Amino acid sequence: MQKEVIVYHQPNCGPCHAAMDYLRKKGVPFVAKDVFADEAAQRELTALGSNSTPTIRVGNEVLIGFSPSKLAKLLQGEQ
Repeated sequence: MQKEVIVYHQPNCGPCHAAMDYLRKKGVPFVAKDVFADEAAQRELTALGSNSTPTIRVGNEVLIGFSPSKLAKLLQGEQ
């Protein structure tokens, strides 16, 4: 079973778009939540212990910022 992936992003955030492009190229389905336009998404982001974008949740794991190698490890289930 594939883990749910959520990308918390905002407009004009280069790393946010890089993370979403990475996921698309890898064929990984994800939910994009714009924290600038969606107050509920902003509250979720804060509840994850982050105030910056991109913040990426893979299952129960959270990655703050975009690191292709760290994201790949989370997607593979590595810690």
